[in-house]
Amino acid sequence: MAKSFHLFMLILLLHVLESALANEFSSLSHADECSLLFQFKENMSINKYASVDSCAYPKVASWKLNKSDGVRNCCLWDGVDCRFGHVIGLDLSSSFLSGPISSNNSLFNLIHLRTLNLADNDFGFSQIPSGVGQLSQLANLNLSDSFFCGEVPKQISHLRNLVSLDLSRNGLKMQSSDFQNLVQNSSETLRELFLSEVIIYSEIPAAFGNLTHLTALDLSGNEFTGRLPSLESLSDLTFLDLSENSFDRWKLPDWFGKLNKITYLGLRDVNLYGEIPPSFFNLTQVEIVVLSKNHLKGQLSSLLLNFQNLDTFGLDSNIGHKLSVDLNLFLSLKKLKYLYLGGNNITIPVRDNHTNETQPKLLGLGLASCNLKVFPEFLRFQHQLEKLYLDNNNIEGMIPGWMWNISKNSLNESHSPLAPWVSLQAIDLSNNMLCGEIPASICDMLALQLLDLSLNNFTGLIPPCLEKLSNSLVVLNLRANTLQGTIPNIFTNESKLKMIDLSENKLEGRVPRSLKHCHFLQMLDLGYNFIEDVFPFWLGGLSELEVLILRVNKFYGIIGISSKIKVNFPKLHIIDLSQNSFSGDLPHQYFQEWSAMKAMKETEVIGTYMETIMWRINWFSIQMTNKGVKMEYEKIINTFVAIDLSSNMFTGHIQGPITTLGGLKLLNLSNNELSGIIPLLIRNLIYLESLDLSSNKLSGMIPQDMVQLNFLEFLNVSNNSLTGPIPQGKQFNTFSNNSYIGNQALCGFPLSVKCGDSEESKPPKFSLEEDTNSDFPNGIDWVVILIGFVSGLVIGIVCGDHQTTRYCKWLLQRFRK
Repeated sequence: MAKSFHLFMLILLLHVLESALANEFSSLSHADECSLLFQFKENMSINKYASVDSCAYPKVASWKLNKSDGVRNCCLWDGVDCRFGHVIGLDLSSSFLSGPISSNNSLFNLIHLRTLNLADNDFGFSQIPSGVGQLSQLANLNLSDSFFCGEVPKQISHLRNLVSLDLSRNGLKMQSSDFQNLVQNSSETLRELFLSEVIIYSEIPAAFGNLTHLTALDLSGNEFTGRLPSLESLSDLTFLDLSENSFDRWKLPDWFGKLNKITYLGLRDVNLYGEIPPSFFNLTQVEIVVLSKNHLKGQLSSLLLNFQNLDTFGLDSNIGHKLSVDLNLFLSLKKLKYLYLGGNNITIPVRDNHTNETQPKLLGLGLASCNLKVFPEFLRFQHQLEKLYLDNNNIEGMIPGWMWNISKNSLNESHSPLAPWVSLQAIDLSNNMLCGEIPASICDMLALQLLDLSLNNFTGLIPPCLEKLSNSLVVLNLRANTLQGTIPNIFTNESKLKMIDLSENKLEGRVPRSLKHCHFLQMLDLGYNFIEDVFPFWLGGLSELEVLILRVNKFYGIIGISSKIKVNFPKLHIIDLSQNSFSGDLPHQYFQEWSAMKAMKETEVIGTYMETIMWRINWFSIQMTNKGVKMEYEKIINTFVAIDLSSNMFTGHIQGPITTLGGLKLLNLSNNELSGIIPLLIRNLIYLESLDLSSNKLSGMIPQDMVQLNFLEFLNVSNNSLTGPIPQGKQFNTFSNNSYIGNQALCGFPLSVKCGDSEESKPPKFSLEEDTNSDFPNGIDWVVILIGFVSGLVIGIVCGDHQTTRYCKWLLQRFRK
């Protein structure tokens, strides 16, 4: 006992001494380490707009060397932690750092570092520098959300003192051998491992069970295959996320119930099937459970009531199956805040015995695709709701009055509607059978960010009171109703709107000029209405606009460009003006300005989806005609570049500027009055997948170089006046007769007309004036020129002396090619 006491006192004394020394020397710093830190600062750029975190600030901006005494105490700098005068910790998370870090960066000479946090910065899709392996003392390394990409350097797997490693949400890959080395080398020390969205093409190693000290494990989105090994030995786990992996089809094993310290469990999209076993409900400490997008079936057990600490439960989108769920079970869990059960068979009690006092205070509720026919009564008491998703059900009639409290005014004479959900941020009632006018009470939800009432039967006008939501609304979707009248001028300078979809209604009048205030707008869809206006060129000033859909309206006139607008749609990559009455030349000046449609860099080809609403996977969706078919695009990728100007009254030639839009994947100019030839430089549109030039007045030959368009899946040049042979090879071997019908002088496969020497098959003569903007030699293929040379006396006469003999040989070589 005495020994134990003395040992305890010795440890305590050492601890006190260490603390005292740390305090004594915390004001000291080795000058070389301060210099190394300052060099790091000087080599980095600061991008003040790189983060949306309200706590973010450029920490290194305050770092300064004091020239008077040669060095300032860098231990007092923001984000720097020291012990005994050495820099042991560096937290530069959310610091607006920008640009790549090389392996010889001064940062990696700070050999005493035990903690390095560079999370939430922008390192420009550069690789993680291998120099990080020099920091052999590292215990905590966080590089998450920092725009790194490529291979994770194997040097990280050799760091033997790691306690916490976070490489999540970058564009990273990791060799399976390096992953196994990491597991092996860190088995004695590792407590937290976060590798979300790090691609690892392998199975989880059967050695993984040796990480018995782990308390947090995130392997979501890693592309793991094979069977999931038992993690029963990881009994200290409180956080486990295995979501979005490609495991072999599996059922929930009983050992899950033995991980009884788990508070967070993520099993979204992991190929689970069958029923949820009773042992699963032994996780009595669990607060968050996500089982969405699997193949679960059966009846959800009443053992769910064991989850009395439950805060969030996700069981939506069960693929090919539906679970039977009694909603009463969840209404008995008082700590529950977020509940997502979309796509299942929901039993809602006819008489709700729960009151405002006994129900949980839900913040988020998702009951999409649950075959609901009425609004659930228990919503009467859910006044704290922030997110409500009841889309894709069969709810019919008007929005019930009880959804809006009725309160008397101060004079006690009349009643006014007052929305009870003052905290509501998102409401999605789309794809139901709701009717009547849009209640003006919606405008009282001053925190509303998403309003989706699309695909219903709402009538009347768009409520002018929506102007009150300018400070909050991000998504406004009223598509596919029967709304009438003009679009009100409801958009103010404070507008936060990123998406507006008013398509498929009966709206008329002009495009409201107040839209120019929507500086954050990314998508505008006004298609399928009766809007009568000239082209809204003033929208070009919206520097964030990516998608503009005006199809099937009554727009008219020439598409002009204004010198008063400093920018002209700089981020636009999808525009659809089809089925209107636009006239004049194609908008060649705009083609020169649309930089987002130009040829893409290699790093851009990967592409990302347009920004989504952070609290739900809510994709922007549009309709376009692609490959001759009207298609719904539910996911719009940033690298999808499309122009549809079909079914208007455009005249003139297809000129060079459009061929500079090297990122184009869809180009539709059909059903106009375009003349001239197909420009040779169309071959520059190397990503083109669909090209429709049908029903115009085009003449000349189809350029042979179009066979270089390797991605071309659809071609339609029918009903023109094209002549000569159809190009052969590659994609052109897949197109049918329908691509070419209505061109009397075309010949060759797949047409039955063979190309011969008859007058009908010979290409027509061209005037030099026919296409002043086409390539040399004025749009005529070399074959046509050589026919002239061969048929004349040039070869016979010119091949006389030495110089002309050389020319003759060159000419004959060109002809043979």
